[in-house]
Amino acid sequence: MRGDLVGRGSCRAQIFSGPQIPLVASFCRNDQVSAGASPHQVAKIRTRPGYLLLSILIGINLGWCYAQPVASSSLKIGVLLPPEEAQSASIREGVLLAQEQARTGNIEIIIRGRVGQWGADADEAARMVTDDGVAGLIAPPDGAASHLVLQVSGRTAVPVASLCGDSLVTLTGVPWMLRVAPRTLEEAQALFQAIPGLAAHKPLRWAAVVPEGRAGRELSHDLKQAASDCHAELVGVVEAGNSCTNFDILKAKVLECRPEGILVWLAPIRAGKLASSLRRGGFIGAMAGPGSLESVSFVFAAKDACEGFVIPSISRNETSTKLFSSFQTAYRNRWSHDPDAIASMSYDAVVVLTHLIQSTSQAATHRFPSDFSEAGVTGQLSFDDQGNRKLTLELLRGYDGKFVRIDGN
Repeated sequence: MRGDLVGRGSCRAQIFSGPQIPLVASFCRNDQVSAGASPHQVAKIRTRPGYLLLSILIGINLGWCYAQPVASSSLKIGVLLPPEEAQSASIREGVLLAQEQARTGNIEIIIRGRVGQWGADADEAARMVTDDGVAGLIAPPDGAASHLVLQVSGRTAVPVASLCGDSLVTLTGVPWMLRVAPRTLEEAQALFQAIPGLAAHKPLRWAAVVPEGRAGRELSHDLKQAASDCHAELVGVVEAGNSCTNFDILKAKVLECRPEGILVWLAPIRAGKLASSLRRGGFIGAMAGPGSLESVSFVFAAKDACEGFVIPSISRNETSTKLFSSFQTAYRNRWSHDPDAIASMSYDAVVVLTHLIQSTSQAATHRFPSDFSEAGVTGQLSFDDQGNRKLTLELLRGYDGKFVRIDGN
């Protein structure tokens, strides 16, 4: 079902929720999809788990993945936003504000995402390229969805800005992708290296809480690697089920590891609820998590447990600090609340793609120029040869309902 058009002036956003019939190939099982469509409009491909890549390859052989975008006066950027994405509201608000404030004129944001079997996200990403004619894609924080976007990008040469921190994202071999978010590995290393000194000048026994399934496996891999690199002791990793609402049970599993510090690597609301449960249960050790927890949602859910909670944050230079101040004011005026870390990175993802898609060097080679560097609201935007962001992290600590910089960073 096509959603409402969102935007102001010459900018607009098309929001899609639910399956759309593509011009060339459909990944839907429903036989009625092709009803009323001519053979050259729909080539039906039945999919089952494991057949998604075959479907994409068939589409490539037919030539549709390399179809040129329909001529348009606007620059189109696609955002894959699965309905189950916990931070979808922040991503949506960040990209739409970037659209409205674009200095280059006509920017059109296409947002797609739908509930479906595994692989539905790749279906939607492909449709943004083939049907909507986007010139760039933004991949969400979810690792599985980001990998599916990169599969489409690898076959279409459409550049991607990823919001995912998983290390494997930039190991996929797609040369025209950038990671706007910090890597999980970098964030965990910053926490492991600094918190023992902040706490008691001795190594701590750490436990970590991660989501279930593939997301949790990717996070576990990065957290264990960071602990090894920093000679930290990670004594247990506990998966939090997506349907888990009893945080007292989850708390008990974590405390079985007898940790002195706990990494809460969950989405903001769930992370806040678990942190609150841990404090109410008597845990007095260090608690920390990713920079994405710099959000009103986490602070509200954590309540008193936000006090002393530590997160990493990208350091800003003077120019980026001024840009963030202006962005924060505009965001408040537009959405009536403060931006969180994910909203800020989503805004910067649009800025990066807009600049690079329009640059002559990128258009000619489908690769990002190695010397690209531009001030963003989250800090300086520059990237290494693998597409990882070059950055410096500082630590923030919860204090009086907000996160403040820790002296000595």
